[in-house]
Amino acid sequence: MKKPISILLVAVLSMSLLIGCSNGADPANTDAPPISEPPAQSPSPAPSPPPSPVQPPTSEPPPEPTPTAPAPVFDTGAILISAEELTAFIDDDNLILIGVINPAGEQDPASNAANPISGSYLIWTSDYLGANPESFTSRQTFYRAPLADFENLLSRAGITANSNVVVYSSDMLQQGSFIAWYLRMMGLNARFLDGGVAAWRSIGGATGNSTRLSGESVKNTFSAPDYNPASYDATLEMVIEAALNPSEWVIIDTRAAGEYNGETAGAGSFGAGRINGAVHIEWIRTLDPANPGEGLIISDDQLMQLYSFIGNRKVITYCTGGLRSAHTWMLLTDLGFDAFNYNGGWIEFSYAASADSDYPKDVISDLVDAWTDNEGPL
Repeated sequence: MKKPISILLVAVLSMSLLIGCSNGADPANTDAPPISEPPAQSPSPAPSPPPSPVQPPTSEPPPEPTPTAPAPVFDTGAILISAEELTAFIDDDNLILIGVINPAGEQDPASNAANPISGSYLIWTSDYLGANPESFTSRQTFYRAPLADFENLLSRAGITANSNVVVYSSDMLQQGSFIAWYLRMMGLNARFLDGGVAAWRSIGGATGNSTRLSGESVKNTFSAPDYNPASYDATLEMVIEAALNPSEWVIIDTRAAGEYNGETAGAGSFGAGRINGAVHIEWIRTLDPANPGEGLIISDDQLMQLYSFIGNRKVITYCTGGLRSAHTWMLLTDLGFDAFNYNGGWIEFSYAASADSDYPKDVISDLVDAWTDNEGPL
């Protein structure tokens, strides 16, 4: 048993010597140099910050850019336009100016009629009134001209569906409002100049250099973009319905007091009188008395007070042939009322009530007041 143990001891001693040598320790050689540690690594230098941008020399900050004013918008929501508003569009190539001016007034160089707005096309009654198959009777002499005839006239101005039209008058404001009404009925962007030529001249607007539209050459072929009489023109049947239903309708007589009272009758009428139940508000009551001769409209507050009795009812305006009543229609429309202009007017209504017409008298005779039959047109 002693021999194996000796062998095992020798093996253990040999292994210890081997392990000691592998760790660099040599018990038999104490003079061996110590094993040096690896040199310590120097820390990497921190990255340099990026160079600062070059600062410009101190100076005043650049001026703020001046904002560009937005281009004025031709507001077709309103019919009336002031002379001051018109100045913003006067040089616009899309603007068409139509002056409704009596040529007879042009003989006085100082008159408004002789000084129309520069660049205007001028028209008068023979251009826009006449017999029209749309009328209830061919004997109506103050009806709007047939659509095709008026389209042909406007073609001489080069008007298009996108044109912005401003209509004005010199002294007969009701004539200009009638044209604005007709153009609106055709679907055009038409507005009416408050105060006409007098208002334009009062702010120093340019005048002269205008031509009669009927004498111009045809520039294009114009068709009304949206001819819609049902939304603008009252028919005889509508007027009768309105007279029979005062809780839903108001009829406003815009004629002079003598016509309303049955004392006189306008030219072309078949009798004197008025429509039963009509409220008399002569159209000139809407003109500002503080500016006589200029034809400016009174304020919206004053207009609302004047027409406050209407309430939520629909309105029909009438006169002899739809011209004076077009002026009242325009104001009521701008105020937000649901209004119609009766182009047939008293001429048409008096014809239906007269002995000249075979219109059923059981329908019409109770709807006239202060009636006197002329037994023919005046």
